Amino acid sequence: MSNIFSITTTHDPELENIYNKAMEELNQFFQMNWSVNRPKIFVVDSRATIDALKAQETPKWLVGWSTDRAIYILNKDSFATDGDHNYSENDYKMLIKHELTHTFFKVVTGGKTQPNWLWEGVSILASGQADIWKKPLVFKSFLDSKDVYAEAGYALLLLSNKYGKGKLVQLLKSYKSYQREFSKLFQETYNTELNYVTFNKLMEDC
Repeated sequence: MSNIFSITTTHDPELENIYNKAMEELNQFFQMNWSVNRPKIFVVDSRATIDALKAQETPKWLVGWSTDRAIYILNKDSFATDGDHNYSENDYKMLIKHELTHTFFKVVTGGKTQPNWLWEGVSILASGQADIWKKPLVFKSFLDSKDVYAEAGYALLLLSNKYGKGKLVQLLKSYKSYQREFSKLFQETYNTELNYVTFNKLMEDC
């Protein structure tokens, strides 16, 4: 695999509009004003280039990822051949917003990316994916880092519907300097234990 890449800027009004709208909405979600040194988008044209960037063979479902100040997304024209399914325009917008959310998450929490269910769940929630993805019948595995994509986003959607998204942002901001285990912070924030009983009760009540 090559370690040499050619990078150039591109003028893409559609992508710029998606980016600007996502940044505006994420600033509102996280109660921030990220206006300087904002994250960059790198559009990757092929699966082979993704593999080279990741220095390994990657699964076809991997069509985007993030770093501290950048996100990488597969060119939408390559999804049919290099992705695992065709993406709609709405899917593409949510993919970009999902990856941008990760960059906000790291800023707000001081670089944390764990627990994984929170890391991915917040991006699924903030991107709008939690509203349209298939809802789980029961919460049983995401807290153990299994089925995170299937359960975590909807779990946080139910939590936010009951307590407000502002409470979730408060949790993330407090997490930046919190010295004890995350489950203690969750309990202090929501006055309830971090377990499947809590989330399944939210599902029953919705």
